[in-house]
Amino acid sequence: MRLMHVKKYELLVSLASMAMLGYLVWHGFYGTRGYPYRDKLALQLDVLKVESDGIMKQRQAIEARVKLLRPESIDPDYLDELARRDLFLVKATDVIVTFSK
Repeated sequence: MRLMHVKKYELLVSLASMAMLGYLVWHGFYGTRGYPYRDKLALQLDVLKVESDGIMKQRQAIEARVKLLRPESIDPDYLDELARRDLFLVKATDVIVTFSK
């Protein structure tokens, strides 16, 4: 009689453990932090890498323009272009040709 009583508890513990394991496995595959969520994050990572690459190219272009204005390596033509464009330092005899981008 005692042996049968112990087996019932072992069976209940085993079933409860299997139920908890099944619950965790189900949430691992289909839950809010499961495989679909991981795939969504991987897609977001790809999009952000492309965006980051674009920003890095912009930064490099800006750094190249800033380098032209450093006192040790000033480019007189670029400085003249900036002064004419941004400060409106244009002589009356100058001809300005603009190109649309």
